[in-house]
Amino acid sequence: MAKPPAIRPRSPASRSAVPQLGVPQPVVPRPAGVARARAAAQGAATRRPPRRQAPKTTGALRLFFFGLAFIGLATFAAPTCVLLLVGMVPSIVAYVVDRSERPMLAFTIAPVNLAGLMPYLLQLWTGRDTMPTVVHLLTDVYVWLVIYLSAGAGWLLFLGMPMIIAIALGRSLDRRKSRLETLQSRLRADWGAEVANGKD
Repeated sequence: MAKPPAIRPRSPASRSAVPQLGVPQPVVPRPAGVARARAAAQGAATRRPPRRQAPKTTGALRLFFFGLAFIGLATFAAPTCVLLLVGMVPSIVAYVVDRSERPMLAFTIAPVNLAGLMPYLLQLWTGRDTMPTVVHLLTDVYVWLVIYLSAGAGWLLFLGMPMIIAIALGRSLDRRKSRLETLQSRLRADWGAEVANGKD
């Protein structure tokens, strides 16, 4: 028969390492740096403002009001409504394609597109505001050319404006750098090379 393994008595050091029930354990002090870092993190978490979530119903409400205005315009001014609907197709497409919170593509194209459509709207309002006039305008190739060229100008403006702004900012920074270098050279000439090197 195999003998059971002998149980060795624990040393006093190992007994003190094991927590005893009912016996208060000594509190180990934490480093001051860790405590300060944890307190700073908790303070930053409490001071951080909650992020505002964008309302999900904003687009639906905007579309509802646009549809309501379109129905009212179609009721009282059907020719104008038809001309606006056909002429503003590039702006509508840009609004549908741009799914960001602020559709800057549509905001850029729509005013230019409306500017190209405005002469024909004025022609419709000052003349005979009837459906045959709208059909006559829409069958003219030059009308389509002006409307869609204006929308294309809006697209080019949206695509090229960031590059133009970057070039303008680069030129401005270069001029400022040259002015600072000129000022540095004057200070070096007046006070010596120690000014440029930052020495006392």
